Amino acid sequence: MRGSKLFRKYFFAIMSSLMVGFAILAVTLLVFSVRFWTLDKQALLSTNTSKTAQLVTELYGKRLDASVQQLLILSLLRSNYETLGADFFLCDTQGRVVACREDMPDTLLPSPVHCPVHSPMHFPTRTVEAALLGNFQETGNPGYAFPDQMLLAADIFKIGEEPAGFIMAAQVPNRNQIDYMAGIVRLLLLSILMVGVLSFVVVYFITHRLVRPLQEMVEATKQYSDGDFGYRVRIRDNSELSQLGVAFNSMAISLATLESSRRSFVANVSHELKTPMTTIGGFIDGMLDGTIPPGERQKYLEVVSGEVRRLSRLVTGMLNLSRIEAGELQMNIAAFDISELLFTTALSFEQIISRKGIELTGLEDLPPVMLEGDRDMLTQVFFNLIDNAVKFTPAGERIEFHVRREKETAVFVLRNTGVGIASEEIDRIFERFYKTDQSRSYDTRGAGLGLYLSQTIVKMHGGTISAESDGESYTQFTVELPC
Repeated sequence: MRGSKLFRKYFFAIMSSLMVGFAILAVTLLVFSVRFWTLDKQALLSTNTSKTAQLVTELYGKRLDASVQQLLILSLLRSNYETLGADFFLCDTQGRVVACREDMPDTLLPSPVHCPVHSPMHFPTRTVEAALLGNFQETGNPGYAFPDQMLLAADIFKIGEEPAGFIMAAQVPNRNQIDYMAGIVRLLLLSILMVGVLSFVVVYFITHRLVRPLQEMVEATKQYSDGDFGYRVRIRDNSELSQLGVAFNSMAISLATLESSRRSFVANVSHELKTPMTTIGGFIDGMLDGTIPPGERQKYLEVVSGEVRRLSRLVTGMLNLSRIEAGELQMNIAAFDISELLFTTALSFEQIISRKGIELTGLEDLPPVMLEGDRDMLTQVFFNLIDNAVKFTPAGERIEFHVRREKETAVFVLRNTGVGIASEEIDRIFERFYKTDQSRSYDTRGAGLGLYLSQTIVKMHGGTISAESDGESYTQFTVELPC
């Protein structure tokens, strides 16, 4: 099982799908985690920038000595750097840096001043306008003021009621981001490893459970191709595969039945062909070599003629069966009286009925019932039914005929007394090649095709045919045909 191509195919297909899913999930989670980290850092930076801008506004609003103001602002910028790891710059309304955590100019705003360290740094007009509106946040490097991409936040501060500039905070995003991402990656790898091992075990057994019925069906197919129809697929649950297994077993039973019928048919046909051919050959040879005297030839020629007709019936039945299965049997629809057809068909058995002393009842009282159908095909149906009744009815018993019309349906009932059909055989009598009289004590002429052909013809007319028997005293066939 584990070495089968089907098992490997299903197993690797499912595991590959899971691994691709894990990879997509990991990448998505990593991207969103980095995005969340960035937004969180930017939000923290923006909050502290707003607080710093508010403190600077308050410092400018107090009547303090300029040197004290400078010292306090410098301490504030240094404190933010030590706490957040971010540089805070004091900028004027033109985007020039006035002060930083490293140094302060000798004078403060509103006088024109420049930061001794960052005097070349200048933010572009678009950034300055956005910063002066307040609550500015951005990830980038505006005006290439920094050597790398930065997390930026800015907020306005005032001197009196007039905007005097803004506080710009800048933080390198990858300072702590690499460690954060490394932790996320380690967590993801550990999770994928644990889930992967669990998935491997689960998928292994699920695939084994999924493939096992298919493997059994493959094995069953091999057995059936070798002519062994005894192999059965094991049914374990009510899943679709189990239902397929049930259908497979049902097919095996049908194939076994068909094979048994085929063998029985070959045996029957061989016997049916051998017996008349042996009889015909023996009588003709006797006439040719003089064993049979000329005065006896007429009697034996009649026997030969009967055997030839028997062969003709057998061949005709097999040809009709072949035409039906090939869909080549076409119907010639015409209106006729079913009672008249029954009466005419029954007359063809007059001699054997008289010889056996069988009583016919109901035949002379059949009411006229018109229907549209193929007269020749239905003649074959009624001929087969009456022929069976005559063959299996013992001498002195009775055959009953009944015809009636029920709304738009013609119903024909044929009942014979004296012999029944066993309950285990009543459901099989319409199968191809099946014969209830395996000993041939009654049926010496049939090959098990008559009832199958009759059922097929009736179905072609949109009707039904059924049989019932108590197994001992009677057998009854019912034919229902749409008028």
